[in-house]
Parts: sequence; structure tokens; C-alpha cells
Amino acid sequence: MIKEVPKYLRLSVLIFALLVLVLILMLPIQEQIGWATGYFLGLFAVIVHLVSSSIYKDADENFLRLYFISLFVRFLIVCVIFILILTVTKIHEFSFTVSFIISYIFHSVNEVIFLNYKLSK
Repeated sequence: MIKEVPKYLRLSVLIFALLVLVLILMLPIQEQIGWATGYFLGLFAVIVHLVSSSIYKDADENFLRLYFISLFVRFLIVCVIFILILTVTKIHEFSFTVSFIISYIFHSVNEVIFLNYKLSK
């Protein structure tokens, strides 16, 4: 699966991860935990999306129905995890939320580029 990903996408994910790591190391400890958790939650959401998309890619006639059902379920799972992290832990809410939004948008854009690349082949 890694070899299917274009080099520029792998490079962009690596550079973004390194920038997030540098940013995390420059922040106070409480905000470090928030940034790291938000980044990995955004990454987790996109990885789950890629895995479910690759599972349903062979279902030709039911692909759209299965895709939208799994999209809704994934959205609910990420929302539940997000709310649980904010309510159960004493994490820095602002850094967590900002990091999650940035990570999710960045990885989602890369995912759309990857899926477009894969479907256009």
C-alpha cells in the first residue's frame, strides 16, 4: 500500500509531521499533550477512512451506499472520541482543538489527492 502512495504525498506527510513535532517541542508541557493528541486523532480519522475505503472498493454496485454509511459511522466515532477526550481528560482544550482541526484538514486534503490519484489510474 505504501508504494501506491505518490512520493510527493509521502513527503508532505513527513514534513508536516516533523513541523508538528518541532512545534510540540517548543510548547509548554500541557499544550504539548493537547497538540500531540489532536494531531494523532486527526491522523487516526483519516487512516480509518482510508482503510474503510480500501475495504469497500470492490463492492461496485453497493460502493456508494456502503461508503456513505461508513462515512457517517466514522464521523460519529471521531466525534465520540473527541468529546470523550475533552470531558474525561484534563487536556488543554484550545491546543487540542486547533491541532485536531489542522491535522484533520491537512490529512483529509492529502487523502482526497491520494484517492483521486488512485481512481484516475
